[in-house]
Amino acid sequence: MHDERDEPIEVTGADTFIPVAEPLAMGTPDEGDPILPPGVPVPLPGGPIPIPLPPIRLPCKLDFKEGCYRLTFQPTFRIAEFHGTLRVDKHGGEGTTVSGDLYRFPSIALPAPHDADGESPLPFPIPVPFPTRLNIPVYPRNKYSSYWKVTKLTVPLFMPCRITMTVEEYAYTQPPAGSSDGSFPATPSRTLTVVLTKATPPAGFSGPFFSGTVTQGGMDRGTITLGWVSSFFRRATVEIGVLAGSVVPDPVPAAGGGTEDFANVFATAGWNVTTIRNPTPIPVPAGVTATNCWSSADLHAVMLANRSPSADLDKTWWMHLLMVPAKMGCGRGVMYDTIGVPRDGVASFSDDGYPSGDSSNFGTAENKKQRDVPRAFMRSACHEVGHGFNQQHQEITGFGEPGADNSIMTTSPSVADVLGTATTGAAGVFPDNIRLGFNEHVRHHLIHFPDPVVRPGGMSFGTGHNTVVPQTDIDRVFLDDDQLALTIESAPRVKLGQPLAVSWKLTNKLGKPIPVPTDLRREALHARITVVTPTGATRTAPPAAIISDAGSIKYLAPGEARSAKTTLFYSSKGFTFRTPGQYTLKLDITWEYRGVPLGVRAEAGVWVDYPVSDADNEIASLMLHPDVGAMVATGGQTHHRPAAAALLQEAVTRHPEHPVTKAMAKYVSGR
Repeated sequence: MHDERDEPIEVTGADTFIPVAEPLAMGTPDEGDPILPPGVPVPLPGGPIPIPLPPIRLPCKLDFKEGCYRLTFQPTFRIAEFHGTLRVDKHGGEGTTVSGDLYRFPSIALPAPHDADGESPLPFPIPVPFPTRLNIPVYPRNKYSSYWKVTKLTVPLFMPCRITMTVEEYAYTQPPAGSSDGSFPATPSRTLTVVLTKATPPAGFSGPFFSGTVTQGGMDRGTITLGWVSSFFRRATVEIGVLAGSVVPDPVPAAGGGTEDFANVFATAGWNVTTIRNPTPIPVPAGVTATNCWSSADLHAVMLANRSPSADLDKTWWMHLLMVPAKMGCGRGVMYDTIGVPRDGVASFSDDGYPSGDSSNFGTAENKKQRDVPRAFMRSACHEVGHGFNQQHQEITGFGEPGADNSIMTTSPSVADVLGTATTGAAGVFPDNIRLGFNEHVRHHLIHFPDPVVRPGGMSFGTGHNTVVPQTDIDRVFLDDDQLALTIESAPRVKLGQPLAVSWKLTNKLGKPIPVPTDLRREALHARITVVTPTGATRTAPPAAIISDAGSIKYLAPGEARSAKTTLFYSSKGFTFRTPGQYTLKLDITWEYRGVPLGVRAEAGVWVDYPVSDADNEIASLMLHPDVGAMVATGGQTHHRPAAAALLQEAVTRHPEHPVTKAMAKYVSGR
């Protein structure tokens, strides 16, 4: 595979193709067979010809209604059977969108897996006197088998009453050991035809139920049942942990009466989200100042120490939201958990807020803490949780997003700028006119992305958002160095197993102000680093955390500069420099201003030394360990990762004067 620069790409995780269903027009209804009216005789040979009457077409009442259906597919020659969900989405009048996810189980009689509510995700095998109403099921991640993309749907108006679907099935390859990223093929694994008729619902089902057949090219492939269980499409639990000194955003008044909270916000995307909260405040960890900006490692440690024992990601889609105070300028929140088990924890900062330097349109919220601006605080916290479900900033058009708007996944400064001020004639002002809902683009992703792409603990952040080169990148204007100069600074050489410090600076050379992002860190998603390896493969180097709600687009005056820095060592893609040799770092900074996609590019070379001694080899073998990598990537120290501490101590003991050992000294706790 090649990117838009026609360079080879090492395809892993978030760089792989992700199938997603799209709205489709309903197929032409099957008009059915004409039915003679009752009592009209069939003409006999030699008899009188009856008076012709118009045929009667008996109507169908299939009730293929919107919502989530439990699906069971039993192949004809089965050594396994498949259970999952099918989502029928009739939102917006653009056509029905239908997608599904299948999980593979042995076909022999084994106890059915149970979800967090104690109910079986499979239909009841025998009638029971008072069955529990079935809900949207949850299945183990390692059982995921395939994604169904429905490309044609026919629901007849008249007899014969058969629903027909054409399904493109994309078989999923489970991730290798040590990775969270499996893969889908770029083309369908097979195309199936599903024919359904209405049936009597078994115990536990409260809505329409269908049974039918599955064929491939006219060949019998098995039988299928579908049972409606919910008007929602997916469900999840958000556990809210509150550090001592912090607060949770309270429900806020809704425009039409009542209140809006986490459940209402996610209902705009068809998700049934339940929140739970431990009433006991979480104590501040030793060595941490709660009112400073937090490291990802400290946030992750607090989450692991305080998360509910019920947080089994194979039984429940469980997201942990940690509320900490922090302070102004920390970014309002962060998705800190992208390494190891990705996307199961986010944080929101109650004492960060809305400084005038981020936007001149914050209105009455300007320079106030989040805890003092309830509507904006609720929006920002939901924004973090949205990142946990793998949703991107809407301003990042390079990932195919539509641009800034007044919706949850746009950053707070951009929402304020979209709304404008009371004197601009815009639709409203920040914070009173904040819309607590997802836009159509994010809603579609949350409903129809494959399960592994959105569920906590699934595929890496960013998966599915760059499946194809967006039109905005094809049309993007990359500014020249004599207009906007981007420079990279880093050491020209490093040892194998040594982190590399990299910084960059963006300088206005044009002689007039240029609108550019205020936050150029990788974590703010405008800056993207790719690494060309000694073999010519190109790998992405994503950040370990997403500084979720920071930054905006502001003018950079002539001669002025903005800068950022990072450490390249380890990410959800593994180690940045895995082998010795010549590497090229490529940095793209992209953004959009008033509908025009803009960008700048730069690159730098780095040589990774070949080991020339036993010490070099021993140090590399110790430092190129995932626990050491995760510690460095999350800004942690040895007390966060005991396994990393042991490896680093071994390096110090064996080779205390080695350059890599000295470079790693800053990660030792207490130094």
